[in-house]
Amino acid sequence: MLAPFAALPAIADPAGELPGFRRGIGVSHAFGWAEVREDGSYVDPAFSAPRFQFGADQRRAIHDAGFDFVRLVLDVGPFLAFDGASRDRLDDLVITTVRDLLAADLGVIVDLHPSAMSPAYRPAELTAGVNTPKFQAMLALLTRLAGRLDQVAAERRKAAPPRIALELMNEPEISAAAWQPMLEAAYAAARRGSATLPLVLGGGLVNAAGALAQIKMHPFAGDRRLIYTYHDYSPWQFTHQGVRGSPAYALDGIVYPAPASVDAMAQATDQRIAALGLTGTELDQARQARQTLASYVSSGFNRSTLERTFQQVAAWRTAQNLPAQAILLGEFGVHRTPFQDSVAGATARASWLRDMRELAEAYGFAWSCWTYLATGGFALAENETGPGFDAATRGALGLTSP
Repeated sequence: MLAPFAALPAIADPAGELPGFRRGIGVSHAFGWAEVREDGSYVDPAFSAPRFQFGADQRRAIHDAGFDFVRLVLDVGPFLAFDGASRDRLDDLVITTVRDLLAADLGVIVDLHPSAMSPAYRPAELTAGVNTPKFQAMLALLTRLAGRLDQVAAERRKAAPPRIALELMNEPEISAAAWQPMLEAAYAAARRGSATLPLVLGGGLVNAAGALAQIKMHPFAGDRRLIYTYHDYSPWQFTHQGVRGSPAYALDGIVYPAPASVDAMAQATDQRIAALGLTGTELDQARQARQTLASYVSSGFNRSTLERTFQQVAAWRTAQNLPAQAILLGEFGVHRTPFQDSVAGATARASWLRDMRELAEAYGFAWSCWTYLATGGFALAENETGPGFDAATRGALGLTSP
C-alpha cells in the first residue's frame, strides 16, 4: 500500500489560481431533472415548482454542517431548449443562486448535468459529436455561463478570493477517445467566456477514475486554473443495491466491507427477487448480479481496495505535475434501502462514507458527496428533506454537530 498524500513528492502550489474547495455536497434539487409535459417539452418557467426551492435555511444548514462548497447541478435541457426571455430568466436565476451561495460563505461549482427527462436532450443526444447542433448549443451555453460567472467572480474578488468554478459536463456516457474532441471544444468554449474562471474537467466513461489517464493533456497545458474530476461508487453491488435501472436493482442486504460469507446477502437477494416478481430481461439481470456476490466476497473488498483508486489518481496527478487541490472526487454516495435501517446496513453505509471521505482527505483531494436532497435514495439530508443531517451522516463525513 502506498503512503497517503502527505508522503507523496511535493508539488509546487499555484497559490491563488484554484479555489480552496475542500468538502462539498451535490445540490441536485434546485436545477436538476426539469419538469416536462406529456409531449416531452419543458415546463416554462422551468424549475418553478415547489420541489425546486433552495432556500436560505437549506444553504445555512449546509454551511453550518461544515461543508465549504456545493456542486450545483444544472439540467441543461431547458437552457438549450428555451430562447429569448425564458432563457434569460433561467440564466439570471442561476446567477442569483450562485450569489446567494457565496453570501452564505459557500463556494460553488456550477455543474452542467444532462438528464433524460426529455428524450430530445438526454445525455446521448448531447454527446453525439462536436458538430451536432445540440452539442454546439452546449458550447454556446458554456461560453455564456462562463462569462456570467466571471462577472460574479470579479465582483467577489474585491472582498475575498472567489470560490467559483464551472464543470463542463457531468459523466459523459461515451469512451474517452470519443469524448476528447468534445472536451477540447467545451474547454475552448468556456475559455471564450472567461480566460480565468476555474474549470472542472473530466474524462469519458461516466467520469471513471481511469478515464483521467486517457485525457490528452496538451490542449490544456499551462492552464493552472483547471480541476480534474472523477466519480467513485465502488463496489457497485453495495452502493447501487436497489437502484432501478442498475444491475444491482435486485440486490439486497449487501454490506461493506465484503463479509466472510455470501449466505446472508444471497438469501436477502433471493427474497427480493421473488418479491419483485421480475421477468424477462430484468430477471436475467437480477440473476447475473446475484452471481457476482460470490466474487465480491472472495475479493475481500475493503478500505484498502478503495484506496487503489486514490493511488491510481494520485500517481496520474503527480505525473502531470498537478497539485493535489486540482483533483476533485466529484461524486460518491450510497443508495438507501430498508436494509440500511438495520444495524448492519447503517454500519456499512457509515463505514463506506467515512472511508471514502478520509481517503480523499489523506490524498489531499477535494470531495463532493452525492447528494443533499432527492427522492431517489441517495439523499444525505436527514429524512431526505433536511435541512440538516443526522448524526451518523455527520460523523461519517467528519462534519460538525448541529
